[in-house]
Amino acid sequence: MIGLQHEEIDETLLLLSEARERAERAARAIAAAGGQAHVVEALERVDRELLAMHRRLMDEAIFHVPSAEQQLALGAA
Repeated sequence: MIGLQHEEIDETLLLLSEARERAERAARAIAAAGGQAHVVEALERVDRELLAMHRRLMDEAIFHVPSAEQQLALGAA
């Protein structure tokens, strides 16, 4: 079971990383080609959000750092 968990987490982290790289490349390419600023900004925002998701998955699934919601619940208890 633990092996399966790690495999699934690793695959998900890889997909998030690949999606980030694509969004980052697309933002740079569109900006360099003089594309619309709102498109570049949207891709940059998605890149940041994917990075945050990657970090959150690492923290919660691998390092067992409680999420902000869990920390608030613990503090209220």
